[in-house]
Amino acid sequence: MQIVLVTHFYPSHGGGVEIVAGQLAARMAAAGCRVVWCASDTDELPDLNGVQCVPMRTFNGIERLSGMPYPLWSAGSLARLSRLVKAFDAVHVHDCIYLGSLVAAWLARRHGKPLVVTQHIGQRPLAPWLRPVLGAANRLGAWSVLRHAAGVAFISPVVKTYFESLLGPAPTFHHVPNGVDTTLFCPSPAEPASQRAALGFDPLRPLILFVGRFVSVKRLPIVRAMAASRPDWQWCLIGHGPEDPAGWGLPNVRVLGPVPQAGLVSYYRAADLLVLPSESEGFPLVVQEAMACGLPACITANVSAGSRMPSDIWLELPEQPGETCRLGVQALAAWLAQPSAQRLAQRQACARFAQHTWDWDACARLHTSLLFGRAA
Repeated sequence: MQIVLVTHFYPSHGGGVEIVAGQLAARMAAAGCRVVWCASDTDELPDLNGVQCVPMRTFNGIERLSGMPYPLWSAGSLARLSRLVKAFDAVHVHDCIYLGSLVAAWLARRHGKPLVVTQHIGQRPLAPWLRPVLGAANRLGAWSVLRHAAGVAFISPVVKTYFESLLGPAPTFHHVPNGVDTTLFCPSPAEPASQRAALGFDPLRPLILFVGRFVSVKRLPIVRAMAASRPDWQWCLIGHGPEDPAGWGLPNVRVLGPVPQAGLVSYYRAADLLVLPSESEGFPLVVQEAMACGLPACITANVSAGSRMPSDIWLELPEQPGETCRLGVQALAAWLAQPSAQRLAQRQACARFAQHTWDWDACARLHTSLLFGRAA
């Protein structure tokens, strides 16, 4: 099977959607499919065996101005996409609201090619002026892309439920959780304290980690308030975006730019907890990667609903207006105050759950079965 894969960016842009797309593309290619990957020309191209990258000429001013990633491809690039869809057997798009996804879905219908969608994101908190824009985009994507797809793989039941509220349930809708490369993301026998020292942190002070893009949906002001309230804790923020944590002026906060996935492993192993205050964004891949390394995540109940995790392997970041910071710090302090044996047991439980639950090969097989029309 020859597959046209469409995403808005390539993985070097730093988003989880693109990393997932790369994992699936590599496994589909290894299974014998020919994959051509179309995405914006704003980033370095990935080097994946059996995957041909076709960069699309792009205007990315919307993301630079607003923080919302929405690249616009040139007319010439869309014409190139049309020729590929016409020549290939099937189309696979990631997220339904982007221009490339909308055009690829329309082209698939026009040329009678099967379309499969991996849907990562549903509702998400944005600036007030952007919320109606995203709502309209989701409705457009639902009716023009998801409704016509041969199969839709939702990465979380929360996202699936949201789009079912727009379209109603459908036999083509499936919950297909993302996988984790557990050969890379796995625990280390070394103590977190010794690994903190190797990264230049104080081994005797707790280390709290944030990984993600520095955008409004991640609610970085909550991280800032928590870090300011506990100057005795170390905080490490990894990512990039229009918001600038380096400008907070907090001596206990270290800010790093994007770190390759292989490099993230050391930080996951060295930290005591991952903190991600997002209200809703599907189920972030960084949570899965962290937990596979034995790092418990402090997340909101809304985000945790994106995966059926046991309640004893993650910490809830309470959601009460004006109280999230104070209650979140209390939750982190209570966890850190536990005996070391109890903390170790929870880290081990995180890693075991990830090892047995999140499998990239199984995820890729399910996606391929949707492309071939054999989904159960």
